This record gives sequence, structure tokens and C-alpha cells, in this order.
Amino acid sequence: MIQFLRVSATVSKTVVALVLSLILTIFASTPAHALDLDWHGQFRTETNWIYGYSHAQYLTTSFSQLDQGYFIPSNGNSPASFQNLFLRLTPRVIVNDNISIYSNIWFGTPDRGIFGGDQTAISTVNQTNTGNAMLSASTLYSEVATDFGTLVVGRMPLNWGLGVVWNTTTDGFDRLPSTADGIRMETKLGAFKFAPAMYKYRAGSNYGGAAAGTTPNVTTVAGDSGAADYSLALTYNNDDEQMDLGLLFIRRLAGMQAGVINPFAIMPAGNSPGGFTPGMSGYAYNMWDFYLKKKSGIVTVSAEVPIVTGLVANNPYSTVAGAVKVDTQIDDHWKIKLNAGLAPGQASVASGNTAGTYTAFTFHPDYRPGLLMFNYNYRNFSDKSLSPYNDPVANAQFLSLGFDFNSSKWSHGMKWLFATASKTADATAGGAYFNSLDGYYKANNAGAVAQSKGLGSEFDYSLGYDWDESLKVGLTMGLYFPGNFYTFSNSATPNVTKTVFGSGLNLLVKF
Repeated sequence: MIQFLRVSATVSKTVVALVLSLILTIFASTPAHALDLDWHGQFRTETNWIYGYSHAQYLTTSFSQLDQGYFIPSNGNSPASFQNLFLRLTPRVIVNDNISIYSNIWFGTPDRGIFGGDQTAISTVNQTNTGNAMLSASTLYSEVATDFGTLVVGRMPLNWGLGVVWNTTTDGFDRLPSTADGIRMETKLGAFKFAPAMYKYRAGSNYGGAAAGTTPNVTTVAGDSGAADYSLALTYNNDDEQMDLGLLFIRRLAGMQAGVINPFAIMPAGNSPGGFTPGMSGYAYNMWDFYLKKKSGIVTVSAEVPIVTGLVANNPYSTVAGAVKVDTQIDDHWKIKLNAGLAPGQASVASGNTAGTYTAFTFHPDYRPGLLMFNYNYRNFSDKSLSPYNDPVANAQFLSLGFDFNSSKWSHGMKWLFATASKTADATAGGAYFNSLDGYYKANNAGAVAQSKGLGSEFDYSLGYDWDESLKVGLTMGLYFPGNFYTFSNSATPNVTKTVFGSGLNLLVKF
């Protein structure tokens, strides 16, 4: 037996040597072609301090034990302090004049690379691990120039208009950029551009059929568990008139087992007020997203208006959202910025009634009007596995006015933000209200007091210094006065709110 193993090992070594020799011979006889590699990237780190962010009636009550309306769970009485670390590399391989391959390589994640985040409950001081410091490809796609246009295939970034629906930017501190796996054909005819595409967000838990929930190898159930977009983007660009126009059509589909929040979450089993079916979140709707940008003199006006019609959980879904930005460049140093938007909410329902038509809409989380409102997700501060930044504009109408001053090295920014809720809980006995933080209806408790509309106001200040073309350091500060909307506790005793103060220091290196 030992002799046989020795002979087998000898034969194996011989075979491996022959294969390696053959491979080397082939490569040696093949002409070498040098590929151009274009490297860019971004390194960034920051620290955050947030004080007084609790909105709760009982600060010692955990999130899962009691419905207190719009509240922050038990740790909300403690200041939050965390630091982020993130590296992004964006190499481009130029294969030839017609083919390029792009990628966006992440070291960590832009929203959860927390200092010391991977330490276990018992650890040593010998080494530290940054949270979620894995290596991943956020995007990985190829562009192929053809006679009909540019074919884009792979995992690609998505961006449109002001970023209300699709939002991708690498200019600063983005958190949750839009990406999808798909195929797109971009054809340009003069000032017009056409781009039909198919994007896939979720394949489901089975190759065939759908599993109950998200666990594979269980009984296959009725319904699909995939989620995809079929889109057509039409744009018009006129440099002479300094005007851009666009229309993005999206046919958005997801099976009832997909488990995709958009913007309605899966309702827990045994609780179905408002017409939701527990465990099902399928949707099939059309979105017409209009975009306009026009510059006239010192004023630039931009607007994005998504219009949605279709079905969510087999119920009618119809809504209109929108965002408008007006930038006025006074001179080389001063700029005035106005930002307004509407994300419709979902109305309360009376006892025994369904919602009729769903209207709730959620902006992309990287559309951030403020530093403390619509940015930090204070509920997630109690769970390090969740993003501390995922707090999109939802059930809100907002208005902000800001001033920027820029010199050769220094930049200053000041902003005031005010917001009110689109829909509130009416606290009708036996009815239900839609909690936009959770994404589904909750039954009104006995004795609950009706909710106010005020989300609050905020004052922000930012200071930046450009060390050189590559290095920038910054300071941010904000003061947020929560409105009475957050005192709603779904009971007779209101939640307690506090003035929130937040500040941060950041460093950004681009190369």
C-alpha cells in the first residue's frame, strides 16, 4: 500500500510538471499584450458624536417589548460615539479601444466600517479589527462600444436626477450607493440618449420556485422570491441652453416571497391591520421619474418628480413624490441653496377597514437634507449590525435654506431645515396607524392620543479645509429640535424628546 502511494505520488508530480510545462509553453508562444490600468480611489475616516437623541416614554424598555409609537429604544439616553474607516479603489482596465472593465473595490463598507467593530465579547489588546472590514466589489461591469451604442453588463452603479430613487456618488461621504446586476444599452443620437435596461436585485433563496421565508431547502411555496427592474431612461442635454431633461420609466417587480422593503416592510405574523398580509411583500408597479435641470444666469434650478402607480401586496399603490433644489451663485465666494421635498406618508385606517390605496414613498437614504434629520438612524444605535445612517426621507415634507462661503482653501456652510409629517396617527379606537419607521400598520392602543405633524427644525454648520487637491478635512455640527410628532407613544402618556446635538470630524483623501 505504501509502495502504491509512493508510485501514485510520483505519477502525480510528473503529470503536474507536464501540465505546468505545457501552460508555460503556450504563454511563451503567445504574443503579450499590455493592458492599460487606470487607478483612482478614496480613503476616508471620521468620528461622530450624538447627544440627546432619545425619544421614549420608558428609557429602560427594549424595542421589542412595547409599542411606544415613534420612539428610540433603551440605549437612547446614552450619547453615541463611533468612528468610521473606509477605503475604495476604482480601477479601470482598458482592454482595447472598444472594451473597458470597471470595478469599485471596497475595503469595509462606507456606512459600517466602525473602529473596533469586530471585537468579540472577550478580546485582547494585541490587535484590533475594524467592523465589516471585508474586501468586496460594490460594482464590477464592462462597457463594450458597438455600432448601436455602448453595452454595459455586470454589477453597475445607478444614478438618476437628484438621487431621489437611484443615488450614486463618490464625491464625498456616501453611505448606501445604488447598484444592481444587469444589462443596459446606451445609445446617443445628437442631444438625445436612450438607455433600455434590466436590473436584478434579488434572485431569491431557490434556483427554482420560492422557499417559505428566506431559508433554502424547505417546502417550496407559491409565489416568486425575485426582485427586478425593467427600465428605459430618456435624456436630453442642451449645453447651449444649459438645460437637461430626463424621463426614467421603471417597471418594478418582486414576488410575494421576495422580502424586499420598498417602502413597505413584511408585517409580523398574526398582525394584519390596514390590509397587509403577514409575510408577503410582493409588488408590481410602474414609476415615471421626471428630471429637469436649468441654469439661467446665476440661478440653477433642478427638480425630480417620481410618479408611481401599480400594486403592493395586491393592493392599489398610487403616489407622487418630489424634490427641488435652487442654487444661486452670488459671486465667486457666496452661494445660496434652497432644498425642498415631499415624500408622502400613509393614512391611518378605521376599525375593520383596509388602507384602500397605498401612498407611502421613501427617498433614497443618501439623499440627506440635514445632518441630524434624515441621516442618522437613531434606532439602529442599539444594534451594531445595522447601519447607523439609514434614515431616508419618509412621510415628510421639508424645506431647507443654506449659505456657502468658499475661499481658496476654506469652505463654510450654514443651513436651516424645517420638516412636517405628511400623515399622522389619528389614534381612533380600534383603528391602525402606519409607522413609517417600521414600514407597516400598527393597531391603535386604548387611550392613545392623536399625533402632531411637526417633525422639528435643525441648524447645521460645516467647516472644510482643502490641504491640497487630494486631502480635505472637515468639521460638522448640528442642533436638532424634535417636533411633537415624536411624542406620540400610542398611549395616553407622551414620549419624552430632547434637543439633539451632533458633531463630527472627517478626513478625505482622493487619488
